[in-house]
Amino acid sequence: MTTAVLIHGFSGSPASWRRVEALLDAPSHALAVCGHGGETWPAISRGPASFEAEVDRLGAVVRAEVPPPRGVVGYSLGGRLALGLLVRHPDLFLGAALIGANPGIGGEDARVARRRDDERWARLIEEEGLAAFDSEWSALPLFASQHDLDAGRLAEQRRTRLRHDPAALGAAMRVLGLGAMPDYRPALRDVACPVELIVGGLDTKFEALARQMAETLPNAAVHVVEGAGHNVLLEAPAELARLLNATLGKVDRDNRS
Repeated sequence: MTTAVLIHGFSGSPASWRRVEALLDAPSHALAVCGHGGETWPAISRGPASFEAEVDRLGAVVRAEVPPPRGVVGYSLGGRLALGLLVRHPDLFLGAALIGANPGIGGEDARVARRRDDERWARLIEEEGLAAFDSEWSALPLFASQHDLDAGRLAEQRRTRLRHDPAALGAAMRVLGLGAMPDYRPALRDVACPVELIVGGLDTKFEALARQMAETLPNAAVHVVEGAGHNVLLEAPAELARLLNATLGKVDRDNRS
């Protein structure tokens, strides 16, 4: 049976997948992204050297800890890292699901502007602390749909963010942010495995990105989770698990044929 390798988003943790994992038919293995860590999950407190260094580190962890067959599932930052794995380590996975993922930005002016924005976030984390970061991050329009969630889920997300080390998380923002990520758009045509692109129906920006990616990826489908925003795994874990069960089941069937 195909194992789902799960990669969380920025300021999340392996535990961010808890509600989804409980509903998966397949075995799963949630990874901790470098620069993220805390007392209640494997601490990865050292900041990564570069985006692709982190991609390669995660690839080495997968090879060592997760026997094949495997599928990779990544949310937001985790989706960008998962895409990096598909590009740099194409032999690792038989399929993928990218949730709210950006394939990269081109043009030096746009990249410089994004790095400035990432630097502002990194300094906020380091100088004002995790509570200030959580308040400002949660207020982004990207996450507006989360305001309708129950208080328990939002409190759990906040506790996860506050367990990080500010210096490590700030370093992660600098080297894993979109401004530091390679532009993988030209490489999409070389991704051979099937890729499911999952977005929330309220996340119009990332739905547009997913549809653009699907035009270049050789074997891709877009799935829209109605009523959800950017963070589908937090807002609609049952529907996400249903989609992942279908995806991983198809990978299993194709692998047997």
